[in-house]
Amino acid sequence: MLKVLLFFLCTSVVFASNETPTIQTLEKQIQELQKEIKTLQKGHQSLHKQTQDNYNELYDFTESVETKVLEDKMKFSLGLKFGDDFIDKTYADGTHIHSDNMLTTKFMLGLHADITQNLKFHGRLSMYKYWGSSLTHPYSYYDNMQGRVPSNSALYVERAYIDYFFFQDTSLPMALTIGRQPSTDGPSHQFKENLTRKATYSALLYDGVADGAVLTCNLSKLFHYNKTYLRFGYSKGFGYVNSDTYVGNAYIGASNDDIKDTNVYGIFFDTTLANMPNSLIQISYSQMKDIIANPLDTNYTNNKNIGDMQLFGAMLEVTNFQEKNIDFFIHYGYNKSDPNTQTYQDPNGNNLGLLGDGTEAKSGYAYWIGGRYGFGEKAHYKIGYEYNHGSKNWVSLTQGSYDLYNKLSTRGDTSEVYGMYVANRYLNFRLGYINIKYDYTGSGWFIGEGRKPTGQDLEKLQAVYLKMNMAY
Repeated sequence: MLKVLLFFLCTSVVFASNETPTIQTLEKQIQELQKEIKTLQKGHQSLHKQTQDNYNELYDFTESVETKVLEDKMKFSLGLKFGDDFIDKTYADGTHIHSDNMLTTKFMLGLHADITQNLKFHGRLSMYKYWGSSLTHPYSYYDNMQGRVPSNSALYVERAYIDYFFFQDTSLPMALTIGRQPSTDGPSHQFKENLTRKATYSALLYDGVADGAVLTCNLSKLFHYNKTYLRFGYSKGFGYVNSDTYVGNAYIGASNDDIKDTNVYGIFFDTTLANMPNSLIQISYSQMKDIIANPLDTNYTNNKNIGDMQLFGAMLEVTNFQEKNIDFFIHYGYNKSDPNTQTYQDPNGNNLGLLGDGTEAKSGYAYWIGGRYGFGEKAHYKIGYEYNHGSKNWVSLTQGSYDLYNKLSTRGDTSEVYGMYVANRYLNFRLGYINIKYDYTGSGWFIGEGRKPTGQDLEKLQAVYLKMNMAY
């Protein structure tokens, strides 16, 4: 192509000239034309490169803007907990069992998205396991324990819910929270973890994963009193899956339509002490309807609804009292059963009802008190003490508690003392000792009647632990 162009150019020069050009003249003209063509080619390449650079710059800018918009709407958080527990168990017959060096890891990945001004999303995945073991915990697929008891290395959806805010310009703003609720690690667990409060409901009454919906009415404007809320909640305690709507083995009950879902209804009132914005008062009432005897038992000819349960609660906690690095709390819980005479046959052949033989209403209570003091420069060192007591028929919904002992379900007495070093706002270390004395069997469950420990019943538990907690 270049040669053809040179030919035409040279021909044009020859015909345009009155003189016959020499060979040297033609060669010189050809060399000059070649230089001009190379110059044009370089200019074209430079223009192409500049155009490509402008395109890349525009693409990078667009991508950075899109990334910034995404980052503004979505925020990730990380949590990592390591624990080492040295446990000694004493049974009623005098037997001792030691579990030394019980190392655990809990990993949490949180996601928060401000979708619109009045719509927000929150989620959290969690993994909790023993070191060197991937054995599946027998209750890890029990819904409110998913990601809450040490099991294999699977990630569970511990939280996934939206907050939808409406009537914000009125005297009664409201919010609807629907999905997998913020119902784990509630008040006052945050003191021992050195975190901000992560859940809504008193940890003495409920600690576990829950699917449901909560309507929150902000009464602060209406009553001219800050941080005052009224909440109405609904959740599925245990869900019955009918074989017509479930492929494979039903979660419970196969095709037995006589088994009803366990539904939970609750009402909660939150406010603060006068002139103490860092305090929280909560009064609550909830009811479990149609409790299923054993949600893990798929033998529908044996499994049954055994009655209802009411749960009352009251709590007070104060953070940084009078700016003296003093935190303290007190919780009280009361439960009352309403059995329907139905019983469940356990593996030993015993017929058990709700808190007994299923014929008599019974009640129980518990309280939990504690405090923490920070000292040293910027309160980098903290000491704390907690005590809780539960009666013979105390029932809490804390099967999904993070601690290895579910201490707040104890039908007896628990003492715990700890010291903490706060390395920075994201990392702390805690050394503690816990002592649990079981006055009655059945802690943490509602089937059958509690009795004094005998034989191979657990009577006492002691543990020394070291915890590391990172949250970012």
